[in-house]
Amino acid sequence: MIPYVLLIFLPLIVSTFASKYRFKHRLSIKQKESQDILLPLFFTLLIILLALRDETIGRDLPHYKRYFIRFSSLQFIDIFDSDSDVLYVLLNWLIGRFTDNYQVFLSIVAIICVLPIAFVYNEDKRHGFLKIVLYINMSTFVMLFSGLRQSIAIAMGLIAYEFVKKKHLLLFLMFTFIAWGFHHSAFMILFFYPLYHIKLKKSNLWFVIPCVMSFYIFNNQIFTWATKLIGDEKYAVTISNTGAYTMLILFVIFAVFSYVIPDENKMDEEIWGLRNFMLVAVVLQCFSPLHTLAMRMNYYYIIFIPILIPKIIICAKDNIKSIAHLSGITLTLFFAFYYLINTYNSCQTGISVLDTYPYVPFWK
Repeated sequence: MIPYVLLIFLPLIVSTFASKYRFKHRLSIKQKESQDILLPLFFTLLIILLALRDETIGRDLPHYKRYFIRFSSLQFIDIFDSDSDVLYVLLNWLIGRFTDNYQVFLSIVAIICVLPIAFVYNEDKRHGFLKIVLYINMSTFVMLFSGLRQSIAIAMGLIAYEFVKKKHLLLFLMFTFIAWGFHHSAFMILFFYPLYHIKLKKSNLWFVIPCVMSFYIFNNQIFTWATKLIGDEKYAVTISNTGAYTMLILFVIFAVFSYVIPDENKMDEEIWGLRNFMLVAVVLQCFSPLHTLAMRMNYYYIIFIPILIPKIIICAKDNIKSIAHLSGITLTLFFAFYYLINTYNSCQTGISVLDTYPYVPFWK
């Protein structure tokens, strides 16, 4: 349990002491912001944890080890004949050119997966600890320990997102294609571009809310139709109850929060776009109780929630700024406490999502 506790509290402690030191020596606000180490330190520790974990930490790692042995020994021409995601096969082959050490492979994948997240999250350092505690309670966090292919695809999606903001369509499409080459669910990234540039105001909720409710009420029929429409055996699924209602309720609360709290005149283009992503996350979560496939498609949008919520708090209406600030404190305390309780219970019982807890280093 200790490594997971240090992951979130060591950056907070170091950052707090660093801030006190800067204040003592009267550094300017600009210097203070430029030297904020909370988020960089968190993501550095996360890379270290991922790189040094044992093969038992992450349910799918034994399978990925067999893939690494198999793919790294292929002839180059055979890479494109593989039945797996071609760019993931190519990555295994490239790393296999200079090492057959699976631990080195995991370390390289950890860097590829985490650095894009760290870059996007660190663009705005405000409410850094809130971002951290929201992120570690999202399903995209535990995916890093097990789902290597999709974690890389999510990382490529974050790079594609940067080009959405800059309106570089060709580069956006290029990284979307790269993400798709690592995991077939990454076609969901294609919707980033139109969604980001649409402005859905509170006045549009009369239309949005009934649509979202319809997706939930008719989720079974819509999901069945959608999977048949795709017409790919990879998406030929059997509907079952996954019990994902808690996250749906949480996402609905976040969506309501993102419409009630902010002053839309203070919102920049990124907040408009991220709020649209939040609505998509709610819609996709409506299908998650039916099949885990829906959650896999939702990972590409869930990853942005920890960025959105702090931004919403910052652009709160003038008359409810104190409420927004209190909400930020409450969310931070709640999710930090929830993470600790969940980590403790998982480490005590040995039962956790994707076999992520307790942490075991590779040398044990």
